[in-house]
Amino acid sequence: MKFETPLFVTLLCAFSWGILVVLTRITLLEYSIAPATFVFIQMLSGGLILTLLSYKRIKSIGVAPLKQIHTWGFGFFRVFSASFYVGALVYVSATNVAFMGATTIIISILMVWLVLKRKPKLIELPGHIVILVVIYLFILKLEGQFSNPAVWLLLVSQVIISIAIIIGETHPLNQNNNSGDTLYLTGMVFIASAIMLLSLSYLGSIFEAQLPDDFYPVFRNHITRFVLQDFFNPYAWIFGFLTGATFRAAAIYYSLRSVALTSSEFYLGSMSMMPFVNMIFEYPAMWLGYLPQEDFVPSMLLLGTISCLASLYIIFFKRDKGDVKAV
Repeated sequence: MKFETPLFVTLLCAFSWGILVVLTRITLLEYSIAPATFVFIQMLSGGLILTLLSYKRIKSIGVAPLKQIHTWGFGFFRVFSASFYVGALVYVSATNVAFMGATTIIISILMVWLVLKRKPKLIELPGHIVILVVIYLFILKLEGQFSNPAVWLLLVSQVIISIAIIIGETHPLNQNNNSGDTLYLTGMVFIASAIMLLSLSYLGSIFEAQLPDDFYPVFRNHITRFVLQDFFNPYAWIFGFLTGATFRAAAIYYSLRSVALTSSEFYLGSMSMMPFVNMIFEYPAMWLGYLPQEDFVPSMLLLGTISCLASLYIIFFKRDKGDVKAV
């Protein structure tokens, strides 16, 4: 589509992820739905809707995406990343999780350097230093500081999502500028991800059952949240379908479009804008009683804003794979 410029696509991606995270957190807390079940329904519904929207590709492309190891690899790492990210939301607000996610760009640049041989520029270094210092100060303001499970759950999620995005960028079927092909590919990715989550959830339930009762509770609780439960909860299907067919579908679609038009590092760095989208929806949800009240801390907003600006500083010098694509 002509209007799908890198900047437009990336902004829509940040908006989609931001509102999806807030809506997911509201639903999980309001109806006590198992996170894995909710994500599974979102993926399944998103896959079916996107496949139907691009029905012409069913004849021309068929099941070719499901024959690609990249599709299953992207789905596998997306599932694991979502699991740990949702786990972090149990301990801190969506806005704070997103602010801490600024370190993803550092991890992604190191991985891209290692895997895709795109060497970072020395001029980017001040941005990395600022992010590390700011996130350190940010964590010190959290309850429990570095012992807060959200810190480590998010760190694992960041490593995994960086791998997933690199796979998405190098996916053989995500190398052209055809948005219709990407729409169909996204639907296939969702279906693969849903199958992957279903399989991993079954294995997780077997593993969890073998753990002793006094096993490390945080880790055990996370495994439990990874297992499909509440499968017959009508609220899980209603809200899972609504959010999966809209915002999760849009988020993954625009993720793949963004990395195709720009680069993994640009996409992940641009997601530093997501906390501000979260704030727009999260604080009204708190005032209306849909989310637990949390005090507004100006210093944390300031630190988060600085880390966001540092991320934007970095991607200014890393606007795409070549170096600029009509942003």
